[in-house]
This record gives sequence, C-alpha cells and structure tokens, in this order.
Amino acid sequence: MESITDLLKLHLFAAWRRRWWALGIAWVACLAGWAAVYNLPNKYEVTARLHVDTDAVLVPLLRGLAVDSATASQAELMQRTLLSHTNLQKLVAISYPKIANGPESQKERLSQWLATAIKISSVGRNLFTVTFRDSDPQVAYDVVTAALKIFIDNQTEAAHADMESAQRFLREQIAIYETQLSEAERRRADFRTRYFDILPGEGHSPSRLDIARETLAKLKADNADNNLRLATLKRQLAEIPQFLPSGANLSFIANGTLTSLSPAQQQLFDAQKNLELLQLRLTKEHPDVIAAKRLVELLRNSGSGGTTGSAPAGREISNPVYEQVRLQIVDRETTQAATAARIATAETEAARLEKLAREEPGVEADYARLDRDYSVLQKNYNELAARLEQARIAQAASTTTDNQIHIIDPPQEPQVPVAPRRLLLITGVLIGGLGAGIAAIIILEQLDRSFGSLLRLRRMGMPVLGAVSRINPGTRWELGRHVTAFVLGTGLLLVVYGGLMIHAHGISPGV
Repeated sequence: MESITDLLKLHLFAAWRRRWWALGIAWVACLAGWAAVYNLPNKYEVTARLHVDTDAVLVPLLRGLAVDSATASQAELMQRTLLSHTNLQKLVAISYPKIANGPESQKERLSQWLATAIKISSVGRNLFTVTFRDSDPQVAYDVVTAALKIFIDNQTEAAHADMESAQRFLREQIAIYETQLSEAERRRADFRTRYFDILPGEGHSPSRLDIARETLAKLKADNADNNLRLATLKRQLAEIPQFLPSGANLSFIANGTLTSLSPAQQQLFDAQKNLELLQLRLTKEHPDVIAAKRLVELLRNSGSGGTTGSAPAGREISNPVYEQVRLQIVDRETTQAATAARIATAETEAARLEKLAREEPGVEADYARLDRDYSVLQKNYNELAARLEQARIAQAASTTTDNQIHIIDPPQEPQVPVAPRRLLLITGVLIGGLGAGIAAIIILEQLDRSFGSLLRLRRMGMPVLGAVSRINPGTRWELGRHVTAFVLGTGLLLVVYGGLMIHAHGISPGV
C-alpha cells in the first residue's frame, strides 16, 4: 500500500513540476479549436416528403399477363430517377446559374457533388424524403424545389411516353390474339363440321347421336303402346255384333251433339265427314283415306244412306259401334305400319352414328381441348381489349401523373441551421485541450532523465545514504502563490468555455 501511495505522490509531484506546460498547451489547444469551430460555416437543411407510385404504367396494365422482374429497392429506383445525369445538369442550370455558364469541368464537379449531397430515403411504401444541406438557406431551398420540379416534369413526360408505349404494346398483343383467335375458330369450326353427327351441340345441347338414340327409344315405346291398343281393339271387335235388328231405337252423341238421325244415317254421316277431313290432310293413296272410302261405300251398299229415319221392317242394319271399332283398328294398323318404317329408319341412323362414334373414340376429348384453347384465347383477348380501353380513358382524362406523385410536405426555407453542432464541438474542444495538457505531462515525464525524488533514485538500484532538503522561509508563501495562479488560469479557461457556450447557443439555438 505504501508503494502505491509513494508512486502516486511521485507522479503528482512530476505533474506539479510541469503544470505550466500542461496549462499552456490546454489554452493553446482550446483557443485554436474554438476558433476553428466558430469559423465552421452554418449548414441549413431543406427537406421535402413526397408520395410516388413507383410501379410503372405497364405494370398495372399488364398485371397477370407479364412478370415484373425489377429487383432494385424503391429508394435506389428513386435515387437513379431523380439524380440522373440529365436531371443534375438541369438542376445546376436552375440553382447555380453562374457555374452553369462557366467551365464544363466545374459544372461536372458540381453535378457529382450534388449527386452525393442530395439524400433520398424511403420512409414507407412509396413514401420518400429528399434532403439537402448548404451554407446558404436560399440555395438549399432552391435546390430541393428545383429537383422536385424537374422530377415531376420528367415524370409527366415519361408517363405520357409510357402510356403510349403501353397502348402500342396492347394493340400489338390484341392483333396477335386476333390472329390466333381466328385460327382457333377456324380449327374449331372445321372439326365440328367433320364430326357434327357425334359432337354435342352449342350450349351443351344433345348431339345427333343422343337425339337418334332418344328418338329410337321413343318410337319403340310408341310402337309397343300402339300394338297393345291394337290388340285391345281386336278383342273388343270380336265381342261386338256386326248387325242390329231393323227398327232398333238407337241414339248416340256425334261430335258432341245429340243427333236426331237414325243410327245408320248418323254412321254414314260420320264416315263421310271423317273422309272429308282425311282428304284435306292426306293424299288419295294414303291408307287412311282408302280405308275411309271403303267404309263409306260399305255403309251406302248396306242401305244405311236412306233419307228416312228408319229401315224397312224385317231387315238388319249395320252396328255403328262395330264399324267405329273396326275403323279404329284400321287406323291403328296404319299407324303401326308407319311407326315400323320410322323405327327402321331410326335404327339405321343410330347404327351409323354408333359406328362413327366407335371409330373415333377421342373426338369429344379433342373437341374439348380445341374449345378450351379457344376459350383461353378469347378470355385473354377480352382482357387486353378492356385494358386498352382503360388506358385510353386514363390518357384522355390526363390523370396519370397526378395519381402517381403527391408532394406531402413541400420544401420550406430554413431559418435555423442544423449544423455544425457548436455546443457539442465547444465541449469536445475543451475536453481535447485538457487531454492534450495531460498528455504533455506524461510525455515530458517520459523524456525526463533526472531524478526528482529519493524513491526514483532508489528504484535505479543504487545505494542512497540521504538527502539534503532546501530550507527557504518563503516556501509556503511561494507555494500558495503558484497554486492560486494555476487555479486562476484553469478557472479562466472554464470561464471562457462558459462564455462561448452562451454565445453559441444564442447564435445557433438547437445546435
């Protein structure tokens, strides 16, 4: 513990011996530093914040049809756009007219300096800040204002150029799709014409093969029903008498009205009426017409066509019910023959279509593929046409650039400098000056080869017999005077520091 105390006393004694060197170096360093701080020019900062839609005009128009391969960040894109060489030349011409009219090398150096001095940072999605510092507040304001104006003007021109390019691209794509769509329509129509019989109709309607199958099934069902009814009529006819005794009082409803004619007359009347109706619809050679004529002749020959209301006594008359049933049988037989002929025709057609379908098993799949390709082309064509119309409307309304750029915080001419931070620099100079004084003491002590104390002499390993002290009656008074002078010198340095801090705060508040 004693060795540490002795060592501390040794260093303190050495520092005290060189106190004036330390104080003088501190004063020189602080005065030089403070002078340099006060000679630093003020820096004024101008900031503007704007919202920019960085997506190009082509991107929203072609979203879903093209791939955006841009990999640069928003801030980098904004930096390259705003601080391009052309824009910097315009900026120099607007903000620094004297340099713009001077040598080309000086103008180029200024452009390069502006490219690094103007700071652009991204603070959010499509939100940017533009910052610039200069010793002249008016110049700082002019540079930021001119940069924004140049950017907006260039963006307006670029927006119209990009819109024209986008419309030209869309028109080219539409022309290509029109050609492809026409080819697809032709292939689809040719394929449908070739396999019209086995392909489904438009709108997923049944194909001719399905219709043939349904028609054949319906004809067979109708024929079976007709055969059943014909068998029933034949059984009924076997149970009905063909003739009735003369003078039988018969009355029935003909055509929905109770007739006053005799049964034989009414039967002949109905037969003639039925023949007339058939002749209106059918030819003379039709089986139904021939059967109706035969019935009329039969009724006339049997004596049922008389004008009186009753037949002569002792004679039989034809049974009208029997004749009607027989007429229905003839009609059913005719229908049966016609249905059989239609069934044969339908079976032939269905067999032909079935054979065609078996020979071409992949027709429906091929047609579905052609139809799918056509649908995709048509969808893309319609989308391109719609987007081209949107682009035309947007260009006509002249809203493209307005929607892309919004200046949220316009630039303002600064009133207070933002740099240098003199309060902080003045304090740093004081600390540096004091540190320089302490460093001077340490260096001088290392360079000193004399022995200032017995302790230091003994550390050299030499025998020390003793020391002779200096006896001076005025030693205490002289020591007090030296201490007072050193304290006053140090205090004066701190007073100068305080005055400089107050003055710097007055001329540069906030920095």
